[in-house]
Amino acid sequence: MARTASANSDIGGAKSAPWGQERRLEFIDFRLQWEGRVNRSDLVDFFGISIPQASLDFNRYFKIAPHNARYDHVAKSYIAGARFSPIASPASSERYLSEVFGLLSGTVPRELSYLGWMPPVDTARFPLRQVPGPLLRRVLSAIRGRRALTVEYQSMSRPEPGQRTLSPHAIAYDGFRWHMRAFCHQHDDFRDFVFARVLTVVGEAASDVESGSDRAWHTSVQLVLAPHPELTEGQKRVIELDYGMKDGRLIVHTRRAMLFYLLKHLGLDPKPRTTPQAKQVVLLNEGEIIPLLAGEESSRQAATGP
Repeated sequence: MARTASANSDIGGAKSAPWGQERRLEFIDFRLQWEGRVNRSDLVDFFGISIPQASLDFNRYFKIAPHNARYDHVAKSYIAGARFSPIASPASSERYLSEVFGLLSGTVPRELSYLGWMPPVDTARFPLRQVPGPLLRRVLSAIRGRRALTVEYQSMSRPEPGQRTLSPHAIAYDGFRWHMRAFCHQHDDFRDFVFARVLTVVGEAASDVESGSDRAWHTSVQLVLAPHPELTEGQKRVIELDYGMKDGRLIVHTRRAMLFYLLKHLGLDPKPRTTPQAKQVVLLNEGEIIPLLAGEESSRQAATGP
């Protein structure tokens, strides 16, 4: 698992330890934080180390965080104490839930997850949008090598596929599907192209397109969200809790190129108004944000369709 920047600073004295031990200390910390217990066998089984090495790792951990756990001779495990404070794993639930989702979706192999126990869990099963492996490798290679790909592309706006020459410089996930962000040489602008709609790659050449010219990709936009004003005070409080709002508002940052997708998922894209209960949140800086969609949406629709 990738370590966060804060993990290096939080572990402090362990910074000079071998990477392998740092990861094992993170594992101990993760298990104590989210499962409330950990023992030497957990380390031995997960990392394939010896029991003496596992003992050294626990000694190292408790030199850094002496009050994080106590040894329970009955359970034969270290049990997280009331004074537990994580030293390596983020205190937020995002890491834990990401691992749960990864295991559930099959994107994280069981042997690579820090989770030892999982609660009963499930997720809504949406149909997966396909990303052909050979095509993804070709696009990644084009991004690294600054190459242009000539492809047969099936857009929603035309009944038959057409040929496009694309200079990809990034990939993005809109919440439901992956697409490449690329300069379209036919339309002389940057657009989004869904991987699954690329039927075949018919050619490749060097590209002189500067990715920095994609201003929509490199421009950050700030959205200011608040509960819908027509909700009751109780309903507003529920929305504030759901979104983790402070003082009745939440600031969200996104790329201008991803703005349309974010607004769509939040139910804030320009369309007939729905009920306050269905809409739930409003965009306080709508006057600044909606005009930004004009050029981006038409460009996106031309490439990907609705």
